[in-house]
Amino acid sequence: MDHLFVKSSYQPEELAELKSIFDDVTGQSWFDPDAKVSFAKYLIETFPAEAFDAQRYRSVVAASARMFYCRESSAA
Repeated sequence: MDHLFVKSSYQPEELAELKSIFDDVTGQSWFDPDAKVSFAKYLIETFPAEAFDAQRYRSVVAASARMFYCRESSAA
């Protein structure tokens, strides 16, 4: 059963892409700065190593962030 807990590691370019999207999204005026840790966890859990394609998923990540990590005053 140990094989269930084995995860591959992110490659440097994958981490750079995740960080780029994280920085882009968290830098938006509508993003709730108190949600940065939660958003980072979302990225890591949703896109495990070797499963992330920045070009393909950037719009999905941005839409999810707007839905779940938006400041209350920006939600309207």
